[in-house]
Amino acid sequence: MKKKKEFRECLQTLEKNWARWTAGVDGQIRDDDLNKLVMGIPDFLPNPESISSKIVLNNTEYFSKRFKEGSVVSVSEIHWGEKEYGKIELHFPADALEALAEEEREQNLTILQILSNRLGAFINLLDKEREIQYLKEEALNAYDRTIEAWAAAFETQHKEASGHTERVTEMALALAKEMGMDDDQLVNVRRGALLHDIGKISIPDEIISKPGKLTDEEFDVVKRSPLFAKKWLSQIEILKPALEIPYYHHEKWNGTGYPLGLSGEDIPLVARMFSIVDVWDALTSDRPYRQALSREEALNLIVSQSGAHFDPKVVESFIKVLSDENLIDIPHKIRIQAFGSEKVWVKNVLVTTSDWQVHAAREMFFVFLANPEGLTKEQVGLYMWPDASINELDIRFKNTLYRLRSAVGKHVILLSEGIYRFNPMLDYTYDVEIFNMALKRAQEAEVAHEKIKHLSHAVQQYKGDYLPEVDAFWVIPDREKFRQQNVIALMQLAQLYFDKGVLKSALKYCELSLEEDSVNEDAHRLAMKIHAEAGNKAEIIRQYETCCLELEDKFNVLPSEKTQQLYKELINDH
Repeated sequence: MKKKKEFRECLQTLEKNWARWTAGVDGQIRDDDLNKLVMGIPDFLPNPESISSKIVLNNTEYFSKRFKEGSVVSVSEIHWGEKEYGKIELHFPADALEALAEEEREQNLTILQILSNRLGAFINLLDKEREIQYLKEEALNAYDRTIEAWAAAFETQHKEASGHTERVTEMALALAKEMGMDDDQLVNVRRGALLHDIGKISIPDEIISKPGKLTDEEFDVVKRSPLFAKKWLSQIEILKPALEIPYYHHEKWNGTGYPLGLSGEDIPLVARMFSIVDVWDALTSDRPYRQALSREEALNLIVSQSGAHFDPKVVESFIKVLSDENLIDIPHKIRIQAFGSEKVWVKNVLVTTSDWQVHAAREMFFVFLANPEGLTKEQVGLYMWPDASINELDIRFKNTLYRLRSAVGKHVILLSEGIYRFNPMLDYTYDVEIFNMALKRAQEAEVAHEKIKHLSHAVQQYKGDYLPEVDAFWVIPDREKFRQQNVIALMQLAQLYFDKGVLKSALKYCELSLEEDSVNEDAHRLAMKIHAEAGNKAEIIRQYETCCLELEDKFNVLPSEKTQQLYKELINDH
C-alpha cells in the first residue's frame, strides 16, 4: 500500500510538472502541449510502465501509448463549472489494477481528478484571456474609429485639404516601416498622423482659409495650435504615445520651428519623419491659392531643406520610400563628400578603393574639385608629383586620369584648350560647395531666423576635417580655413540662439565649438553667460575652471583679463 508520505511527494511532483508545462503555454493549448502532458501523466502513478493515459479534447485524442484491449479504464471529465471540454482516461491492465489496494486506487483517482480539474480551469482561463483580449481589441478599434471620425470631420470643415489626412497617414506608415519601427510604434504613428492637425480646431476659420500670407499676429495664433493639441490629447491615456506628431511636427531640424524651437535629435523621430510627409503632401496637392507642384519640383524643395527644415537621414529614407512606391524616378547623380572622409557615390553606389585602383586617382579628383577654374597637366603635376620629370609626369598623369574616369565616369573631367576641369554641368552635389553657399547666404541674410537657417545648413555639412586622408601640402590651408569657418559658424549660431533666449540650443552650439577649439575664450565666455542666464552658478564655475585648465595645458597661460572680469561679474551677480 502506498504510504501517505509517498502520496504527498507524488502530489508535489505533479505540482512541479504542472507549473513547468503551463509556463510554456502562450494564449492557447497546442497539440504539442497536450502530447507532453499526456506522456507525463503515468509518471505520477505507481507502475507507470503498465499504465496508458489518454486525453480527449475538442474531439481530438492524445495517447501516452496504445493500450491493450480489455484494459480497465478510470475516467475523469475535464470541465469548469457547467462547461465540459473533454476527459482524461487511465488504462490499466486488469491484473495490475487488481494488485492495487483500495487506498492506492483512490489515490490514483485523486490524481486523475486533480489533473482534469487543473486542465479544465486552465482552459477556462485561456478562454477568458482570449475573451478579454478580444474586448481590448474591440475597444482599441472603437478608439481608432473615433480618431478616424475626428480626422474626417476636420477635413469636411476644411475642404481644400480633402484626402490629406489619409494620404499623409499612409505615407507616414511607409516611412516608419522603412526606418525600422515595430508594430507597436506603427500603431502610434498611425494615430498621431490621423490627429496631426487636431490642434487647428483652435484656429479661426478666417485664418485657416486665408489665401494670402498671414500677418505676424495671425501666425502667432497658428503657432499656438500644437499647444491645444497637447492639452486635449494628453488627457486621453491611450493617445499619449501618439502625441509626438501633433505636438512636435512643426519643429525644424535647425531649431527655427514651433512651438518650442527644438533642433536636431531633440525633436522626436516620429515628428521629424512626419514633417517631411506633411510638407510633401502640401506641395504636391492643389490649394486655393496655388496649383500643386510636380513630384520632381516638390522633391527638389525638400532636398534643398535637408539639414535646415528636415533631418538629412530621414530625407534619405523618404526618398527611398518615394522610389519604392514608384512616386519618383531618382535622378542619377554624383554625390561627393570631402568633410570627415573622402567619399564619392555614383548612382547611389559608393566608389570603393578597388574602383579607384590607386589613391592618386581619388586625390586627383579632389584636386580638380578644389580648382574649378581648371588646371593644366603641369599644374596638376605640381600638386601631386612635384619632383617628377617630364616623362614621368606624362605617364603618371595619363594613367591616373584614366583610372579616375574609369571610377566615376569619362565625362567627369573635361579637357578644353589644354585645361582639365571638373564638369560643372553634371548632376552632382558636393558638401564643400553646399557649405560655402550656406555661409554666403547666412552672411547676406538680414533677419535672425534666416541666418540661423543657413548657418545650421552649413554646420550640418561639416562632418570633420577637409580631406582627412589626403596627406599633401595643398590640402592644409583649405583644411584649416574650413575648420575655422565651421567654428565661427557654430559661435554665430550660439550667439543667435542666446539672443533669442533659446538657451539649450545656444549651449549646444557653444559646446560643439569648444570640441573643435577647446581654448576659444569667446566660446567659454558665451557658455558662462548662458549658464548665468539659466541661474546655474555651479556651471559658471565649472566652465571657467575648464577654460583655465585648457589654456594652462596648451599654452601655460591664464585666461584673458576680459574672461576673468566676466567671471567675477557673473559670480557676484549670483
